[in-house]
Amino acid sequence: MLSALFSAEALPSHDYLFNLADRVSSVLENEKTSYRPEAEDGTAGGLLDFTETDVSDLPVLIVPDLHARAFFLSHILNLRLPEDRFPENPTVLEALAQKAIRVICVGDLLHSELRGRDRWLSALEDFKNGNFTGDAMKSEMQEGLTLLSAVMELKCAFPEVFHVLKGNHENIMNERGEGNFPFRKFADEGEMVFRFMQDFYGDDVLMVVSSFEKSLPLLAAFPNCVISHAEPQTYYSKSRIINGLHDESLIQGLTWTPNDEADEDSCKRMADELTGNPDAVYFGGHRPISGTCTFRQGGKYIQIHNPVREFVTLIMTGRIFDPDTDIINAGSNS
Repeated sequence: MLSALFSAEALPSHDYLFNLADRVSSVLENEKTSYRPEAEDGTAGGLLDFTETDVSDLPVLIVPDLHARAFFLSHILNLRLPEDRFPENPTVLEALAQKAIRVICVGDLLHSELRGRDRWLSALEDFKNGNFTGDAMKSEMQEGLTLLSAVMELKCAFPEVFHVLKGNHENIMNERGEGNFPFRKFADEGEMVFRFMQDFYGDDVLMVVSSFEKSLPLLAAFPNCVISHAEPQTYYSKSRIINGLHDESLIQGLTWTPNDEADEDSCKRMADELTGNPDAVYFGGHRPISGTCTFRQGGKYIQIHNPVREFVTLIMTGRIFDPDTDIINAGSNS
């Protein structure tokens, strides 16, 4: 299924996308409470907690913002893991099938952003003329929905070891509220995607994709690291994160934070509470960087979203993060 998706040159069908989004939403809503504690209302909570001994022993591969880069995800799945840490030298996909690794995507699945700037501007001209499904927009959405479909397929196939966190671009309805804001950068991307989905697929697909987005967890905790889409705006308690899927300010604070606007101690306080490990660090994407990573909050927060490279971060249990060895290029770019 994945190879067919990555090689597809057409948009996914209505029935395929509807059924897949419905299936993955059910997977998310029924995750094991051993690592995804229930909220007070009995629904799946906002925290993935892998700090307990029975679920904490796997290496973690952190995937930054994907932004419609299906080729990046394909390269990740085919990446051979380093022999010094994986003696059998499996690919990431093989390791997922063996439950030998956990993959955490930090969110932002749609919108090609700068890579697709010219295409967005072309699609905007169509949009202004009332054409919401022109060739440029179809090309953008074919990339985005290929990536989205592959992520959903992986979550269904490997529910315990493949995870996706909510980013600020997980807002297919282009809503304002519940921690979401309409998105626009080079064009009117959020509204353009919404109108495309409405015209091309219909409200039923829109609703079930939105359900998928709203079922995504907000944060993942491991013995030596914490991960969310963005730098946490301020300190959020473990209990508040678990009950956070309807907490507007918390969702905004974990998905939208600009550089230099977070409380300086937010990452340390949260990492200390969630892991109990003074050496634990906090990872996020959201704001673009150059190079392999950028350190903030005195080195406690590590940004990993380079939009023009294909870096992933491999976190091993029992060792302190080292950017020289633990950030890996999954692509052919150098």
